Amino acid sequence: MNMQRQLPKSSSSYGQHTYIVEQKEKKRLKNTLLFVLLFVACNVFLILFLRSSLFVIETIDIRGLEKVSSGEVKNAARIQEGMNLWKISPPELRERVLSIPRVKTVEVDRVLPSTIVFKIEEKHPIALVSYHGYYLELAPDGTFIGLKDGYRGELPLISGLLWGQMEVGTSIPDQTRGKIIEVFLAVLKENPSLPLAEINVENPQRIIVYTGEGMEVWLGSKEDLSKKLDVLQSIHNRLLQAGDEPFSGYLDLRVAETPVFKPFEK
Repeated sequence: MNMQRQLPKSSSSYGQHTYIVEQKEKKRLKNTLLFVLLFVACNVFLILFLRSSLFVIETIDIRGLEKVSSGEVKNAARIQEGMNLWKISPPELRERVLSIPRVKTVEVDRVLPSTIVFKIEEKHPIALVSYHGYYLELAPDGTFIGLKDGYRGELPLISGLLWGQMEVGTSIPDQTRGKIIEVFLAVLKENPSLPLAEINVENPQRIIVYTGEGMEVWLGSKEDLSKKLDVLQSIHNRLLQAGDEPFSGYLDLRVAETPVFKPFEK
């Protein structure tokens, strides 16, 4: 059998191969270095560009305000004209503005080159709580969102909360009665026309409400409370049309299925 012998490579061809590999490696390193330098230069240019006076905030556009002032929003957000548009974080601004008790939702947008826009939806009071000579506005979520000096019957008045410090930004500290109030708030949110002028929760087992005409309504405990309020809504006008004098008796709704108007004992 004839076998071919493999001839060894000459030293000159081996040296040429090594030289080619080294040149390719140098070229690769040169291209990598050039790319890195170009990348760094672009980033430096971009940073300097974004920090330029072109993006200094000139306008703070705050939309949707009713009771909250623009100053309150700016102070809460810790933002002012002259700041750089790219040095602020819209999510952080949103969280700060949401700390205002009366603010329900916030959207924050950058508008190039120099405007920041706040779109705000406020909470509205659904009831009032009498407290130390003034009235706290209570929102549907159970938060106190403002103060009023006077009361003219514009919202249901909650009375009978016996203890606890109450102030704007907090909720009802009296948990037993607070749970009862939560039911009223949920029903009032769905049905603002519910004929309630006053809600007395002093005795949680003997909840009493008054209609705008002065009719006293006994609701008993909070069991089936929302159902009792639905019944009150459905029979309220019929009771008035029936000719019963609201002040002459009370509506017994302690059992939702058997509402009865009872005259006061003389």
